[in-house]
Amino acid sequence: MDQQTQKGGNCLPEKKKMEALGRLSCRVAHDFNNILGAIEGYATLAMNGVKADDPLAQDLREIRIAVAKAAFLGKQLIASGGRQMLHKAPCGVNDIIAATLKRAELAQDGNFKIEARLEPGLPGVIADAALVEQALANLLLNAREAMTGGGTAVVSSSSVRLEGDAVNSPKPPEAGSLFVKITVRDSGAGISAEVLECLFEPLFSAGKKGLGVGLGLSTVYGVVKQHNGWVEAKSVPGQGSEFAVFLPASTAAEPG
Repeated sequence: MDQQTQKGGNCLPEKKKMEALGRLSCRVAHDFNNILGAIEGYATLAMNGVKADDPLAQDLREIRIAVAKAAFLGKQLIASGGRQMLHKAPCGVNDIIAATLKRAELAQDGNFKIEARLEPGLPGVIADAALVEQALANLLLNAREAMTGGGTAVVSSSSVRLEGDAVNSPKPPEAGSLFVKITVRDSGAGISAEVLECLFEPLFSAGKKGLGVGLGLSTVYGVVKQHNGWVEAKSVPGQGSEFAVFLPASTAAEPG
């Protein structure tokens, strides 16, 4: 079967839809956080009047734990909408990949391996390294979930020069023509054309793991968009999937 491709934020109707979804998710997250703030505040006040060994204290602690989890969900909604506060600095993509592979949630075992194929001497990027690291971690977690029977995810880096319509940045003139590309490839079941079209939408669920469930891939889309880059997804049903992140290179950043 022919390979299907989806570019996050490429064609105009899709781009407008994603922008509208992003604005909606941010509004929801804002109101959501205000409600959570009230719950957290009253739970804290209640705990101040309860002894540590009182059974009610444990109930209040559980409320605060639930609030913290919900607040994290709100942050993901904001990230998916591409409206997070960024702390950009010159950095190297290979360094970001190396840091990502050390994360506890990506620990390799007998069923899941990660192979890194990094091009040396890459141009640097101006980025929020922590957010790009989280986006890459989401892609690798998605790859692990896609390979239900186990397998190896391949993460690679390279530099590419693109011109004209090949540049899908939100602001192409500012992006230039030189990009650093991060690719994550898995050997899972692949993604159908119908699912591929909705892959980066916030809260999209295909009903299966590894196919854009929840906010993982929409967060990737939002983070990369804020860096004036874009994401492309390619898949052949039965032969796995490939996600590619394109970030504008910068002569002001150190190679790496």
